[in-house]
Amino acid sequence: MTVVLLDPARPTMVPAEAIEFLTGVVQFTEEVPVRIRWLFSGTARSDVLVSTDPRNPEVLDRIRGGDRVISSPKLPGDDLIAAVVLMDRLRTRGGWEGEQTHASLSGYLLEETYELLDAIHSGNLVDLKEELGDILLQVLFHSRIAQDAGHDSFDVDDVAAGLVAKLTHRTPHLTDGTTGPIDIAAQEKAWEEQKASEKARGSCLDGIAMSQPALALTQKVIARATRAGLPEQLVPEELRTVNIGIDHSQGGESAEEVLRRDVQVFARRIRSAESSAKVHGAQPGQLTAIEWIENWGRR
Repeated sequence: MTVVLLDPARPTMVPAEAIEFLTGVVQFTEEVPVRIRWLFSGTARSDVLVSTDPRNPEVLDRIRGGDRVISSPKLPGDDLIAAVVLMDRLRTRGGWEGEQTHASLSGYLLEETYELLDAIHSGNLVDLKEELGDILLQVLFHSRIAQDAGHDSFDVDDVAAGLVAKLTHRTPHLTDGTTGPIDIAAQEKAWEEQKASEKARGSCLDGIAMSQPALALTQKVIARATRAGLPEQLVPEELRTVNIGIDHSQGGESAEEVLRRDVQVFARRIRSAESSAKVHGAQPGQLTAIEWIENWGRR
């Protein structure tokens, strides 16, 4: 007596050791897809029971009776597939989930990101696992919403495929036959070169998330600009020091608001200088210190 448990996500993939038991007449539990039943000779009762549900009462009865169990091996990503399927059910059959948009979820994404950072800083791996799950939910949710888009729609498989293509392109040492230890500096250089080849950037600031917190944004803008050759003397003093306190001369603005405004002004000046330099024949992303200074005041 044998129970063959098929993977519900891949019911046509039969475990090799089960093949010899499926050549004759077999019995199916009710949830096994019809297309699978057509592949075999079925009957109301057989020594071999085929199921996709390990909790099915008939399966449990057989196991208690001592039947041998042959099941499909669990593959990496199986639970991820289950999460995708569950998200689809929530989107199509849930009330609240069906009403959400990318915009309505943005606050949750921000909150979950901070909670993930807290878990990382705490060093608690139990909390970290939970918070990573919450971030995964956001990825699945946004991907499922995008499936319903009228144009430029995509699903979570498209997201994963894009990630695989990006990582493969940016890590050539995985496919170029490189063996032995990896030179980290060379790897980082290759990553940046491949990244630059993917997108034609007109400014050293392209790709920076301007919605991030003002302090992080300021650090990122300064780092990008100075790496692109901007002399440190052109970084304004108001971006070097953050004043926190009650200052009515600022019109009641918070330190966050003041810094955000100042860094946005600085970013506009950087883009303006780059545009001016391009008009005068310089290559974007390759300005010398002198070219930055010469074009800093031009409009």
